[in-house]
Amino acid sequence: MARIARERSLTAQLRLMLDMAGADPKRWVFGTVGASLVLAALDTLGVAAMVPLTQLFSGDTDNWFTQAVADAIGTTEISALIPVIAGIITVVFIVKSIGAIAFRWWLLGRTTKISALSAAELARRYALAPYADHRSRRISEIYRNINDATGQASSVLLNVVSLASDIVVLAGIVVVLLLTSVAVTLFAVVLFGVLVFGVQMLLRRRQYRLGEEVAAAGLEAWQFLLPGLDGFREARLTSSANAFIDGFRAARMRRARAARVMGILADAPRYLLEIGFVVAILGISVILFTTGTPAEALTVLGVFAAASLRALPGLNRIGAGLATIRTGRAGLDIISTAVDELAAGGVHDERPRSTERFSGDIVLRDLGFHYPDSDEHVLQGISLEIRENRTTAFVGSSGAGKSTLLDVVLGLLQPTEGEVLVGGRSIASDPASWYAELGVVPQDVFLLNATLTTNIAFGVPADDIDLERVHEVIRMAQLDGLVADLPDGLDTVVGERGVRLSGGQRQRIGLARALYRRPRVLVLDEATSALDNVTEHEIARTLGALQGSLTILIVAHRLSTVRHADTLVFLKGGRVDAEGTFEEVRATNADFARLVELGELD
Repeated sequence: MARIARERSLTAQLRLMLDMAGADPKRWVFGTVGASLVLAALDTLGVAAMVPLTQLFSGDTDNWFTQAVADAIGTTEISALIPVIAGIITVVFIVKSIGAIAFRWWLLGRTTKISALSAAELARRYALAPYADHRSRRISEIYRNINDATGQASSVLLNVVSLASDIVVLAGIVVVLLLTSVAVTLFAVVLFGVLVFGVQMLLRRRQYRLGEEVAAAGLEAWQFLLPGLDGFREARLTSSANAFIDGFRAARMRRARAARVMGILADAPRYLLEIGFVVAILGISVILFTTGTPAEALTVLGVFAAASLRALPGLNRIGAGLATIRTGRAGLDIISTAVDELAAGGVHDERPRSTERFSGDIVLRDLGFHYPDSDEHVLQGISLEIRENRTTAFVGSSGAGKSTLLDVVLGLLQPTEGEVLVGGRSIASDPASWYAELGVVPQDVFLLNATLTTNIAFGVPADDIDLERVHEVIRMAQLDGLVADLPDGLDTVVGERGVRLSGGQRQRIGLARALYRRPRVLVLDEATSALDNVTEHEIARTLGALQGSLTILIVAHRLSTVRHADTLVFLKGGRVDAEGTFEEVRATNADFARLVELGELD
């Protein structure tokens, strides 16, 4: 995988992720830092409380805390002070531990919520991207970005916050140690700083490359998994299922190997710290016993030991956190790049801009279209008037531009020249209102693994489904027989992509879905091309019954589907080559007549 260009700093990328989740970055960070400071205060208090206890063991009672406790219990006897101060320290550590668990719970809740919300926002932006942009994207890459990359990014956010919290705690511990012994503290800070941050500096490039490797392997895994499962029928009939699964296995093994190395690189500093701890004890002992009294040395060693109980886990987390941040940067880079690309394309607004409905004739005025990555026009110089409540069919050889023209009329593609007007109003002025007038039956009807009712009322919340309308469109689409034969009627689950239904049944469900919306414009995009003659004839009868009550647009190859259209438009080379009734076009256009003669429209 080519290395991902890093255009934003880590701070900017995390701010982007918080913005995507709808969180105020400043408030979110300040709230987290505030909680970290409270936890750091408890940790610092626990370590600081060890100073008077270690002094007591050496017979020293000359400090304000010990004096305060002595005044409170009414005695200066060391045998009485030790258990009392030890009890106070125990309470402080218990409170600190409970606070640490509560903070971790709270922090995990905040970061996992950000992960979920940012993934949902990225999915929303993909779902509302321009149709032309969506067509050019790989679905495997979209899945990888929404699932895997956001998971990597959330791990970065969690570890950045945890890192900041641990640094605050360690800073507090260092302050306590400085008050106890400056020389010992400087020695420990230099030693552990080299072990933690020096090692991380050496590993950072390798860690980032591992993150890229994980992201690339994740994309490759999706690319093998999708055809093996979504293309189940073709994979079975071509005996290629094992080939896809072998590819998936290789990708996951590649990811597993990278994850193993990542784990070792994250854990290695912990073992260095354990060695460092032994070296630190020896070094501190040498410093203390050569510069002070044995009593002072024991006091400082006791405080250092208590501090180590808290500092070493924090240093381990810092080392592991830095590793995770670097490996997770690949996910943040992927999300940042995806967000920039999506922002450049714009976002579709599903809310109508006005209450005014589109009605009247559809007028195509000097339409031209070419894709952004090509200067070759797919459509050019098309001017048409599609009469309201009439049936218009678009025909032509493969590559003539029929489907592209239909996508432009539907508003899925924006023309590069000209415009589409409905009743004198451009559909580009309010796409959502225009979509509300459409009912579309594609060649391959997408069905949910849900009930027949849910599939007909596609996208409508269950509580808002108009069952009376469902029954009405079932009759209109001639689905009565199917419903009667289904074991649970309208409540029958049709299976993933409608695998339990025939092609004709799926197309009639698609027609019922389109009619459920009460459209003013019904569009059939090659909706009958894969049907048997009987089913196609039944749907043609349904369309005949609807003719005159709404505008019907048909893209089809079959003669029987387009013969009775009010207007037939013959396309050739992205231009309108002939227009009129079926017989008029047949009589005046040799190319169309030839297609009919060859049976390509039959």
